[in-house]
Amino acid sequence: MLEGPLTRERIFKSYGYIVGLAPSPEQRSALVGPRVMFFSAGPESNIVGATASLLLEIDEAQDVAIEKYDRDLRPMASTTNATTVLYGTAWSDDTLLAMMKAHNQELQEQDGIQRHFEYDWRTLASRNEHYKRFVEGEIGRLGEDHMTIRTQYRLLPISGAGFLLNEMQRYMLRGSHTWEEEPSEDGEGLYVAGVDLGGEERASQGRSAQLNRKRDSTVITLGKVTYNELGLPKIEIVHQLCWTGMPYQEQYAQLVALVQRWELRKLVIDRSGLGDMMASLLTARLGEQRVLAFQFTRPSKSHLTYQLLSLINSSRLKLYQPDEAPASIYEECWKQLKLARYRVPAQNLLDMYVPSEEGHDDFLMSVALCGEAVKDWSAPSAEAHIIRPRRLYDNEGYF
Repeated sequence: MLEGPLTRERIFKSYGYIVGLAPSPEQRSALVGPRVMFFSAGPESNIVGATASLLLEIDEAQDVAIEKYDRDLRPMASTTNATTVLYGTAWSDDTLLAMMKAHNQELQEQDGIQRHFEYDWRTLASRNEHYKRFVEGEIGRLGEDHMTIRTQYRLLPISGAGFLLNEMQRYMLRGSHTWEEEPSEDGEGLYVAGVDLGGEERASQGRSAQLNRKRDSTVITLGKVTYNELGLPKIEIVHQLCWTGMPYQEQYAQLVALVQRWELRKLVIDRSGLGDMMASLLTARLGEQRVLAFQFTRPSKSHLTYQLLSLINSSRLKLYQPDEAPASIYEECWKQLKLARYRVPAQNLLDMYVPSEEGHDDFLMSVALCGEAVKDWSAPSAEAHIIRPRRLYDNEGYF
């Protein structure tokens, strides 16, 4: 549009983010005339002080932090009370777009002036046959209730405000078993563990080492594995450990002792970053049959997320009762499970995380890695015996 015959010679650009239209080609070098300024709404962008005299537009508003909007973006329209327009597609109930939609609809009910405009995929499909066939194919492939279909095409927000676990799933995660300080001697079940490796504490030059509460800790989740009536493995989380700032040499020694003390059948450890060395050392010491090094990638984390949800939804993952557990461990674990969010980074991929401003995800990942330990397990085959039919009379056959 800007390259048309009426505007081509009048367009000017400035500072890499300003595009303007001069009144005439001769005034182009003076950089005068109406202009559009393009800014980033990312959390780290420094855009304070910019103003919008006529219109403030925010694209992909569902991805913009509410705090960023309130602090940096919305004040841009203050000088002239410029119209503010937000564009985007539905996501969760707690996004900026969803909150502004609810606010505008409330105002509409009060004065009857329409402020919210919504057009789902059917609007464009009624005008574009190619688009219609494409979306219908996606719905047929993924289903109407798939997250991508609900949010990107039907414009329906995901219930639960984007949280990984809803109220029912959190209820199903609560077990009736107790915390175990030592491995039980009843012989029922096998033990597995998931390890999310954190950083070690190092002293700053000229200062004594202090505990860094902002750093992720090494969290170990131990689970007892038994089998349900369908022959599927189920995990009762019975013990957790949290090490913050512990040197890696000590972590290695403690992990080896832990495997031996609890006679762990499988230990799954995060091998990302510095965890690769720890995983290699443990594998060399304990063997590949006992140690599984898990590399976090987009696809592997998506698999881990789906698997965690599957275990919870099928009532095959339970967390201990708080009575005998350390309060700090129990509370931090549940805090992360309640704060955990999910997002769809790409088609058919699912991600889980805890927003950095709200906390850590080390307990969350440790629990998920514990679930990875039983992904290929099945109930052991029952011992079979052939029972010969009893002969009532010596002169009769077996049949």
